[in-house]
Amino acid sequence: MGGVPPLGYRARNCKLIIVEGEAEIVRFIFRRYAELGSVRLLKDELEARSIQSKLRTSASGRISGGKPFARGALYLILRNRIYQSEIVHNEESYLGEHEPIIDQPLWDAVQAQVASNAAQRNDGGKTRQPSLLAGMLFDGDGNRMTPSHAVKKGTRYRYYVSRSLITKDRTEDSAGLRVPAAEIEQLVTSRVRQWLLDRGSIYKATSARFPDPSTQRLCFSTEVRPPRIFASVLI
Repeated sequence: MGGVPPLGYRARNCKLIIVEGEAEIVRFIFRRYAELGSVRLLKDELEARSIQSKLRTSASGRISGGKPFARGALYLILRNRIYQSEIVHNEESYLGEHEPIIDQPLWDAVQAQVASNAAQRNDGGKTRQPSLLAGMLFDGDGNRMTPSHAVKKGTRYRYYVSRSLITKDRTEDSAGLRVPAAEIEQLVTSRVRQWLLDRGSIYKATSARFPDPSTQRLCFSTEVRPPRIFASVLI
């Protein structure tokens, strides 16, 4: 194979060989994107964990990489078919001789999410999106966050804004929050989905309120109230 090997591989005798330490970073990137559903959130988490791009030294001694991942670089990683043991040439994909880093189910889940996000961007914001967390989102000071939006160059951007920023009654100790709606909604729905998949978590959360197992199912389906979600904890 010609060219520079991607993160997770090195070249030996014209073949790609997995570099396990780098491969773990690639797997982490794929897994977290599948869970978060957002390259922006993924980028922020990688920076928080000090996970950086591959450090490379050219034949001339020039050093590159070793920096936080850019969003464009993350998109390229998530779409790179080499991680599925394929080689792309002239826009055609062929089965390679190297070992894959990403298994088929995770690859399929990530590609579906990337395609879904691209479709939403291409929509141009023409379809009005509901504010899923209206009435449930609070900042770190306990102030309700209100859905808001701004239009820039014909594109509509949604936010959740602390009430104090709208009413202009901020104090020195409370600056208020303004968070992108799509990112916080994706994060919350991802956490809720993970919680619902864990039956032990559901039972633990409801058993204190409904100690009688025979009534737990009925009460859970009819009386559970929307949670107060604190942005300072989730983001």
